[in-house]
Amino acid sequence: MAVTERGSLEHRHLRSAIQFAVDAAAEGQKLRPPLAYPGALKPFLKQPRVPAADLGRLRRAIEADADFRRRIASVAPPELVDPIGIEWLRAGDGWERRAADLVDAAAAEAVEADRAASLRRSEKRREAAEQVAARSRAELAALGARVEELTAQNDALRAQVARATGDVDAMRALVADAKVSVRHENDRAEAARTRLSSVEAERDAALARAGDAEAQRDRLLAERAERTGVAVSGTQVDELRRLAQTARSVADRLGRLVEVEPQARVALSLPGGLARDSRGATEHLLRASGVRVLIDGYNVAKLGWPADDLEAQRRRCLDVVDDVVRRTGADIVVVFDGADVTGAHAPKKRLSLVRYSEAGVSADDVIRAEVAATPASRPVVVVTNDQAIRRDVGAAGANLVHSDAFLDVARR
Repeated sequence: MAVTERGSLEHRHLRSAIQFAVDAAAEGQKLRPPLAYPGALKPFLKQPRVPAADLGRLRRAIEADADFRRRIASVAPPELVDPIGIEWLRAGDGWERRAADLVDAAAAEAVEADRAASLRRSEKRREAAEQVAARSRAELAALGARVEELTAQNDALRAQVARATGDVDAMRALVADAKVSVRHENDRAEAARTRLSSVEAERDAALARAGDAEAQRDRLLAERAERTGVAVSGTQVDELRRLAQTARSVADRLGRLVEVEPQARVALSLPGGLARDSRGATEHLLRASGVRVLIDGYNVAKLGWPADDLEAQRRRCLDVVDDVVRRTGADIVVVFDGADVTGAHAPKKRLSLVRYSEAGVSADDVIRAEVAATPASRPVVVVTNDQAIRRDVGAAGANLVHSDAFLDVARR
């Protein structure tokens, strides 16, 4: 940049000189007599820094007061006023050209400084990029090792899944075989019951014949004695008695020929993938063919609506049970304690069967008795959180559903 005429020098290049002139005027007021200064400087004497917008006005005021400008130039130190400002204050011959050269030099230095700073920044960015690249390579190597580790774990898990799948298939085959065996055992038991009925009929007939034989014997002996006047010998009587005892013994042995074990209930199995007490498992059991569902009424009601009174708990429990019956078609019996509680015999028609235990009998015992009275060929599901009931009916072959699992299905 070059300056060829006075006034073309930008105000910002004279900031150090103008600031020094203002500061000098402020200090000069402490002298006696005080230093005379242009009036335009007065508003800035107490300001720590001259605003950039006022540099032009102050410059013109200082340039208009040659005496003040000369006095300031004579005391301006190079530590506070840069060379451009010194040239402007002194205003010697050719100062504009020298100031322009100084401005050009400063601009060149600024460009060089910017270039150097830019180069330093570029170097720092390069170094940072190299560091990032090094870290990335290290992270990539670590990730590669982690991928290999996870691949090995995945292969191991796949092998475990394959083994588990084989075990599940084997268990399913065992279950299928067990079901076939159960059917065969049921068939054999039914055949045995048929044979037992036949043997019992034969035994009863033999006993009847033995009774008839004894009666006939006594009658014949009496007639013979009356007709011949000869008493029957003891040997003959004993022989007839032995024959009668033999007939009874034969009948008793026939009654013991067949012993039939009562059929045991077998709990329903769940399809693969269904966890016990899950929503899917509960839905499956409620929809099972021919199933009978026994619900521990207050156990479910108090869990589901703990803030309500007893009657409201009972009513809301029966309402959701009716909804389950509508959805699943299940045969449900809800058992409550005490037939004499308030509202126990409300007239509202229900889709489920509602039972109340008699005085002195708990609902728990009613549920146990219902399980025992239900034919073993019919599946039974018991809904309760009571551990004693679950233990007893589970041992009797009933399927078990927790009360909270049932509520989860009933409320959906």
